[in-house]
Amino acid sequence: MGGAGGVGRDAGMEASAEDLRSAIEVREAIYRTAVARLDGAQPLPADVGLLNDQASRPRLTPHLLPTGAIVREGTAAQLIATLAADLLDLLAGPDIANVKRCAHPDCTLLYVDSSRAKNRHWCGMAACGNKVKVQAFRARQRASAHRSPS
Repeated sequence: MGGAGGVGRDAGMEASAEDLRSAIEVREAIYRTAVARLDGAQPLPADVGLLNDQASRPRLTPHLLPTGAIVREGTAAQLIATLAADLLDLLAGPDIANVKRCAHPDCTLLYVDSSRAKNRHWCGMAACGNKVKVQAFRARQRASAHRSPS
């Protein structure tokens, strides 16, 4: 989301079944729209309409704490609106060039590559990157074992 800070469990945010349904719809529209943009395609008009509608609604309210941190307060509906608006900013801004798909064949996540060289391949090292490195290590060990004289 745009900027520092966040919404935590201790924020006391309640979510209704309708909020959950709306969040899932927006999540899927965000994914399809971002993938379309990465592929150089037009997003679905229904997704564009949903995201524009959500982004036009009231958003979370940021509050500066004495520590300098920012927390955002509001309802689940405001959180969804904030996410939709942030996605629109991402899609139209310079950071869209840094949005990538995870290279792990079993992963469908997208991520913003904020590495200095912009050469990240995985959504995260803890999950997908580590799996690929372990697989490559084991493959090298198997190949080495086959080359070694018995």
